[in-house]
Amino acid sequence: MGTVGISLADRFGRAEDVVGRDIAGEYILVRVVRSAADLDSIYHLNRVGAFVWERLDGCTRGEEIVRGLTECFEVDDVRAANDYRFFLAQLESVRVVTRCEGSEARQDKVL
Repeated sequence: MGTVGISLADRFGRAEDVVGRDIAGEYILVRVVRSAADLDSIYHLNRVGAFVWERLDGCTRGEEIVRGLTECFEVDDVRAANDYRFFLAQLESVRVVTRCEGSEARQDKVL
């Protein structure tokens, strides 16, 4: 699982069939299928993972999330960027996030 294709300029959104919840101090992701939870697809996130997940709104660029990581968790830029890319690669591999088109591409299509 590589991080080569993940740029800090990219925007990611949460998959529509996945919900994240803080339950009794533990943050989990659950895939919801046909009004039920897929119990084989439960993912546990640590505090850093939950911080990133909450910011994957399809609008926020990775560089902004990394900046937040450096401020909230007191890590240097390089480590925060590497951890962010690695985590996003993991989320992509289990298809709980989607890569969003850049705003420039959307504007070009409209014109």
